[in-house]
Amino acid sequence: MGSPLDVGKLEQYLKAPTHNSQTVLGLTPIEFVSPITVKQFRFGQSNPTYYLKDANGREAVLRRKPIQNSKLVSKSAHAVEREFYLLRGIGIANQKNARKVPIPQTYLLCEDELVIGYVFYVMEFINGKAIKVPEMPGIPEEQQLKYWDSIMETLAAIHSLDAVELIKTLPATHFPQFQLDKVEKLSSSTYFERQVRTMLAVSKKQSQTVDPIPHFDFICQWILNRAPQDPNNLTLVHGDFKIDNLLFDDEKVVTVLDWELCTFGHPIFDLSNFLQSYDLPKDLNAMFYNDPDVQVGKELKQSTEKLARELRLYQSKYGRSTWKDNDPKNNPLDLWPVGFVFGLLRLCVISQGIAMRSKGGTASSAQAQAFGLMYPFLADLTKKHIEEVEAGSKL
Repeated sequence: MGSPLDVGKLEQYLKAPTHNSQTVLGLTPIEFVSPITVKQFRFGQSNPTYYLKDANGREAVLRRKPIQNSKLVSKSAHAVEREFYLLRGIGIANQKNARKVPIPQTYLLCEDELVIGYVFYVMEFINGKAIKVPEMPGIPEEQQLKYWDSIMETLAAIHSLDAVELIKTLPATHFPQFQLDKVEKLSSSTYFERQVRTMLAVSKKQSQTVDPIPHFDFICQWILNRAPQDPNNLTLVHGDFKIDNLLFDDEKVVTVLDWELCTFGHPIFDLSNFLQSYDLPKDLNAMFYNDPDVQVGKELKQSTEKLARELRLYQSKYGRSTWKDNDPKNNPLDLWPVGFVFGLLRLCVISQGIAMRSKGGTASSAQAQAFGLMYPFLADLTKKHIEEVEAGSKL
């Protein structure tokens, strides 16, 4: 096991977790019976993740911080507490919604580092199938349609969740920025305006160490000129909605994982993040997926057709022709260009950040260092895409 747990201490704690004053119960607390088998998953290395099975065969998942709170460089880093409260809050909001967001049930959060040395939480184990690329290689077309139907139903459910009810469940200690009084003030600017402002600040700081992102001001201004108004209702955005953060069973999404980046914003961001590869050059997808045979890219007719089809499918699942009343163009198809360009800008800033860390000797892998070299190319690609949009050649 890469990051071992003290199983004895964990078992002792799980016998009576409510005896510890730093325990927060989840929506569906359960009892564990010793002995407990523990195995570490290979994924989730930023926050080590473990499979638990007790003497009665009950299965669960434990996620913990990699280090103690006192050693964290940033208080917001590795915030497993936020994951727990978000999942618990979505579960509560699900109870009041006809449309459910598929998530694992939360069992408990332990903020007492004396138990196993780290803050951790325990949630439901869901045994689902993972798919790594949207192309879904090896899956027949008829079956793929069922997968896509469930994916877009799931995303529409996320965007339809009662965000105000969710916010009411989030403690101010962990979510100071998400309290109702502060969220109400967000109406003075749009999601994209806030995001571009953040990108400008981050890139400016990174440019003190490495070369600036080419065309950066031009790209930001283009996005701001086209930035849509936020939806009628406060909208939950997953923030990292992609196919490898979903688990499936019988062509249906059974759970959505990795909520660390979720916020309140505009739905086009999640759509553009999930469908980005269909409007990227095929060679770039081959590099991103580490697969020279990948058959997804803007040069391929089937990709452009699929992009339009899935955007329309989402719209039908969402159940409204527009996200904003009195703005008929505030819809998936019309907003795709600005969502896609924003996604590329985000990649540029991430790549530049990796380049900065690489220069400082802290880039995590050779693959990461390679991506850190890409932001000038990505910026050129973004500018070219904008020119194509302006020429009217995009959907």
